[in-house]
Order: sequence, then C-alpha cells, then structure tokens
Amino acid sequence: MSSVSEALQRLLQSSPRALALMALLLTGLPAAAFEYVGEELVFDAPPPTPRAALNDDQVAASVARFSGNTRLAALDDASLAGIGGQAGSLFLADKITPNELAGGSSANFTNFTYYRMGMDVKMDMNLNIAKLQLGCGGVNDMLNGPGCDLDIDYMGFMGLNAANDRPSTAGPDSVFSLTRPYIELAIKNDGTAQREVVGIKVGAQKINGAIRLGRDYTGYGGYGQESSLVNAENGGTCNPSATTGAGVVACHSGVNSLSGFLAGVELSAGFLARAQICDILLSCWLFGPITLDIDGCLGRINFSPCTTGDTPFFVEAGGTRLNYLHVAAAQLRLKTSVVIPITLEGYGQLILDTRQIYYLLTPNASDFFLSFQRERVSWPRYEKAPPPNNVAFDNCNPAYGQVPTNGRCSSAYSEPANTGWWLSAGNVKMLNLQPGNRIVLPGSLTLGDLLGALGPSSNLIIDNPKLDFVAQRNCYGSQIFC
Repeated sequence: MSSVSEALQRLLQSSPRALALMALLLTGLPAAAFEYVGEELVFDAPPPTPRAALNDDQVAASVARFSGNTRLAALDDASLAGIGGQAGSLFLADKITPNELAGGSSANFTNFTYYRMGMDVKMDMNLNIAKLQLGCGGVNDMLNGPGCDLDIDYMGFMGLNAANDRPSTAGPDSVFSLTRPYIELAIKNDGTAQREVVGIKVGAQKINGAIRLGRDYTGYGGYGQESSLVNAENGGTCNPSATTGAGVVACHSGVNSLSGFLAGVELSAGFLARAQICDILLSCWLFGPITLDIDGCLGRINFSPCTTGDTPFFVEAGGTRLNYLHVAAAQLRLKTSVVIPITLEGYGQLILDTRQIYYLLTPNASDFFLSFQRERVSWPRYEKAPPPNNVAFDNCNPAYGQVPTNGRCSSAYSEPANTGWWLSAGNVKMLNLQPGNRIVLPGSLTLGDLLGALGPSSNLIIDNPKLDFVAQRNCYGSQIFC
C-alpha cells in the first residue's frame, strides 16, 4: 500500500483525479482508507461521514489565529518614497528630482519633483468626442476675453492610411495607439511641510495615429463634408466659392482655441495664386496692371515646382488659446508666368485659421501629453533625455538645417507648459495639402514687392488659402457626432 504523499505526487503528475483526492482529504478521509493500485484508487472501507462544517465562531477564531501570526507592517512616508516600480513589471513608477535632467534649471521651470506612474503596455483605441472644452474662464480670460484653454468641436482619435499622410478611410475600424501610458505629478517643495501638487499630466511615451477635427460646410455633400452650408457650430453661412480669407474660414468648424505646444510640425502644401502687378516702371497707369499667376509650394510634396524629395519644412507652434497658425517666413518654391515661366526660391507669410485644420498626423509621435498646472511647468520627456538627432523628417536632425533655436533639442524637458490646460505633441505632421481654386491676392503688388518676396521679410501674404484638408469621418453605424 502506497503512502499518502506518494499517491498525491503520482496523481498530481499524471491524472486530474488528484483534484478529487484532495477533495476527499479535505473532507476528512483517513490515509488508511484507500489503496493506490496502478491508475485506480481503491477504498479499503466505505468513506466515513465528512467532517461537520465550521460554525461562525470557529471561523472567526481561525482567522484571528492566522492574522495574529501574519500581521502587516505599516510603512511611513520615507519607506513608501523608497519603493519604485520593478523593472520588467506591468506597472512602472519613477521619481525625477528637481533640475535633475539635461536642460534643467529654476529659470527653465524644472524646479519640481516629478512622480510618474504608468503601465508597460500598448493601448489601441478609436474614440470620438463631440465637444471638448477644458479650462473655460479663470485667469487666462485676462489674455483675450472669455474663452477656454482647449475648445474643439468633433475631435476623434483614429488610424493613419498606408502612406501615413492622411487619416485612414477605414474610419472606426482603424486604430489609434498609445505606447506606455502614464500619469505624472509635479510637486513643489517636496519633502517639506509646505509641499503641494502644482501640476497633473496624462501622457504616453509615443502615439501612432491621426487626430481628426471639426466639420466641413462647403456644401458639396461628398465624403467627409456636410451637405448644409449653415455652420452649426460657429454660425453664419458658408460661401463655397471663396478661395481665401474670412470667406473660407466661415465654411469650417473644429479647433476654436488651442493651448499647447506642437514641436517640429512638418508642413507640406501647395497653392495657386493670382496677383495684379502695378509699378511705375511698367507704366500700369497707362496700360493697366499685369496679371501674374504664381504657383507656390513648401515642403516635400508632389506639386510643381516641388517634389516629394525636397527638404521638409518645419514650424514650431505654441501658446495659450491660439486660434490661428502664422508662419511669418515660409520658405517657398515659386513658379511664375508672365511671358517666360520662371522658377525661383522665395518667401511668404502663411496665415491659417485653426478651424481649417481638420487633422493632425502623429506617426510614432513622441512627447504626447495633456496637462493642467497652476503655474508654468516644464515636464520631463518620457525618455528623460534630449530628443535624438538622427530621426528622419524631424527638425532636431541637423541634416535639414532647421534645428530650432529655443534649445528644445538639447533638453530632456518639454517646452514650458503655461498656466491652465496644455496639450503637447512632437513630430506632428500636416502633409500633402493640395490647393483648391486659384486664389486672388488682394490689392496690387509692385516690382519691389516681388523682389522682397525673395527674402524673409516678404510682403507676400497667403491668408487662409483653400486647401484640401479632409474632415475624415469616423462614424460607426448611424452615429452622427463624429
């Protein structure tokens, strides 16, 4: 006859009947009541009556005896502060002391202790928000009147197309990914009785997808556009024939105000313009002005005279409650035609209302977060190191000759977040924006204006040109808020 331990060992290794044996043992079956023979369990005698269940008093006494021997020990604040996340675990924790990282100093708003709590996961989602408003009222109203730090109509998080230059046409079947999401706190006067939380940040190491925005009221009724000319969010009636200026802006809704910093935005766009040239040297007072067609473009785009192999064009955009993007000296490639076509390098000012921006592309974009702070805070980058300088199509890469002068590329901290709500993202892209109809530049230009367009102080102003931003739908079924 085998012993109980031998029988248990053999059964646990070879047969699920081990569970039945364990159940019998727990009910009080004595060891001598069975015999293990081969694969069979043979009882020497009929099983005895199971033990009686414990009453409430007996259970309470057993728990008391157990807890008395294994009492948990309390940890004080110092002990808790010394505990961090284990490497390779699902949950991660980190602490960054004041001014610890590269670029840190009190003057750069890094004199805080940062506590980070996150997860070592990738989170995929597809999400729509009909109306996002954060930070309405408050101290920032003193800047330009009542409003919100973030005010966005019809915001969605969706995937990219195969070329990574537009939102995916798959809509709700596409995926927006966040890698290693986390929460971070900025603590002032840490370790003292006067310590306080001055900021809260929710972010991710990187994101991959497209942030779609707003609605298009040009009235075409096509894919991604509304069939009505009445702007339901901002009021007024759209004029679809407008090619520039306020007439174009009235046809759009989306980003009403934006507080944040978009680092290294890559922009590529083309435009078709028509200008009237009048100068005393041309005797326009006698023969009338000369009509000049100008085809222009910037960045890597397949639009003559530009190509996809051209040098990328980057801008840094940031501030509180922004409602337009102004590129004061956009380096353009221009093609003009009077008698003989001429292609030359030039400059122009590009003004783009944020309501015209229907998407932000974020292919593997870094330093993404949404934060709220009571004073200016420079939040640490996830990697706790300056951005790499060898990433393709990134302005921290010196190969493109556009490294920003704000010191961002040599700092382990993001650009300072202003008081209130703040949205930050790096490596954002707005690509392949093709023009609509040829826009007519207001007034007339002189020969001096044309020559001035060859330098950064150009008077060539491109005010809200009509571009083929697509308000990509992200609706599922009959939903209409996307």
